[in-house]
Amino acid sequence: MNRDVVERLLAEHEIELVRFETPDLNGVSRGKTVAVDHFWSFVESGLALVSDIFCWDHECMLADGSGFGEDLTFADLSMRPDLSTFAVLPHVERQARVICDMHYADGRPVEASPRRVLQRQLEETAGLGLTVVMQAEYEFYLLDCETRLPPFGGTDITTTLTNQRLPVLQQLVRDAKALGLSPRTLNQEWGPTQYELTFDAVEGVAAGDGNFTYKTYAKEIALQHSLLASFMTKPFAGASGCSSHLHMSLRDGARNVFWDDAAGAVSREFTWAIGGLLEHAGALNAILGPTVNCAKRYRKGTYAPASITWGFENRSVAIRVKAMRPEQTHIENRLGSAASNPYLALAGMLVAVLDGIRRQVEPPPPLETNAYRLDGLELVPATLEDSLERFEHDAMLRRAFHPEFVQAFLALKRHEVAKARAAVPGYGTGEWHERVTDWERDQFLFLG
Repeated sequence: MNRDVVERLLAEHEIELVRFETPDLNGVSRGKTVAVDHFWSFVESGLALVSDIFCWDHECMLADGSGFGEDLTFADLSMRPDLSTFAVLPHVERQARVICDMHYADGRPVEASPRRVLQRQLEETAGLGLTVVMQAEYEFYLLDCETRLPPFGGTDITTTLTNQRLPVLQQLVRDAKALGLSPRTLNQEWGPTQYELTFDAVEGVAAGDGNFTYKTYAKEIALQHSLLASFMTKPFAGASGCSSHLHMSLRDGARNVFWDDAAGAVSREFTWAIGGLLEHAGALNAILGPTVNCAKRYRKGTYAPASITWGFENRSVAIRVKAMRPEQTHIENRLGSAASNPYLALAGMLVAVLDGIRRQVEPPPPLETNAYRLDGLELVPATLEDSLERFEHDAMLRRAFHPEFVQAFLALKRHEVAKARAAVPGYGTGEWHERVTDWERDQFLFLG
């Protein structure tokens, strides 16, 4: 995608408006819509956008001490479009979009920007001579816009005909392909009108861009059918939570680093990567389960992990080994929640994988039984504040991420915890963990 190609697409599709987009820390698309006559001038000069986007919660309330907002006197940042992400919108006439990198007025990149967070980790990986192949699987609910409830009941998981009951699903697959994504499979999940659409694994920042695009436009496409596509992690206490399983492998040229051809088995680097993921799992859950609602998903017997464990083709553990074949061997991290920001979640997983390989961290033996039936295992953190404390005290993770991001992320998430404590009587008690409040749905049901 270069200037000539973009010019041709603008003309062929008679584009009138172009959306300049960038993810905030919660993964919500922020930006401005530009009249096409001004598109190239903003490509060249950058487009102003308030710095507050990196300290806004889900209601655009400001978190204190983030390094943004008031700390920058509410100054503007500059949106710099990455033309490789330009796409004509298939579901809105004469509109297109482009994803932007964020910069300060003096040209420095904004290190708290989620896309930059992932780019930094990919740069480090490239410095080791490696490339990353990865993808995230996001589950979501399709809900009636008025009632905010599933339009029909039942838990017909993987039942063929349920994929046909809502026409929006077929449009979502078609439009995702038109947006440049590569949809693979669609199926109903365990909850009523809960679905999962998967995509081919891709290299580099395209994995973050693809999932950011998918989550943003699934919502708009659903609204055209009078439905709400919600990626809230646990919208209903008695129904399945929404995950974001994270898939990753490393390549050295054409070779899958996670496979040892001579041994005909997984490599030492693979087991060390598992070791790194397990060691940092509690701290990484601040990123993988980043709302006060997310911890309610981690329950025994629900196809969601409850313990920090691993195994081969074992759905009861946190880290599952997938596809024991040379080219396809990869790690599935099942701790990711649907409310997570794909750029941050993939970056965090990559940090832990590389640290495990670098320090040759040996994992415990894989579990060969149902983890839900075992006692004495290390459990997933029970609250967001527990995960935040572990993140803050994980020296390696804090060094791996730029201080600007760490400050903004911790400030925002602590703000969100304080907000929940003030809004919900009994927050953090046993009763809180057993129910989903209307306050949570008001906060997170529309989350990007």
